[in-house]
Amino acid sequence: MKEFTEIYKLYSRELYNYIYYLTNDKTLTEELVQETFFQAYISIHRFKGNSSIKTWLYQIGKYVYFKHQKKNPTIYDEINENNTEVVNLSSPSKLVEKKEENLFLLQAIKLLNEPYKQVVILRSFNDLSFKAIGDIFVKSESWARVTFHRGIYKLRGIMEKGDKFDKPL
Repeated sequence: MKEFTEIYKLYSRELYNYIYYLTNDKTLTEELVQETFFQAYISIHRFKGNSSIKTWLYQIGKYVYFKHQKKNPTIYDEINENNTEVVNLSSPSKLVEKKEENLFLLQAIKLLNEPYKQVVILRSFNDLSFKAIGDIFVKSESWARVTFHRGIYKLRGIMEKGDKFDKPL
């Protein structure tokens, strides 16, 4: 039990950030992180050591998120402007500009289809290696690299459209 507490301390924040980027809902994220660690705890005996604990937890988190999405389908998740956190900037106009850019980026990322959305989030916001991302999806490092670059290409296309968001790419 002590070892699992250490695992929680080491990885809960990173897992929270990953799931938050998927849900954009703090309460839901907390619930899904709890469920992820619960699932990890009851299935720790099945951990084979073929990947790192971190990769294993992200994989469980991904499946917990998909399970939740399947039970609670939505057409498009609305982004709550109150959940957008912005770093302290020097002037109010820069603060507003940064907040709008962050909101725009989050909206654009939400429009990416799976697995592009998750791969972009894992690489860009969680700084995972392509190998770790491949392990999470039970794919190769090359698959993760190609999927990331395709996702970025699609994201650029969405952002060039501006506010004409209509459907996932």
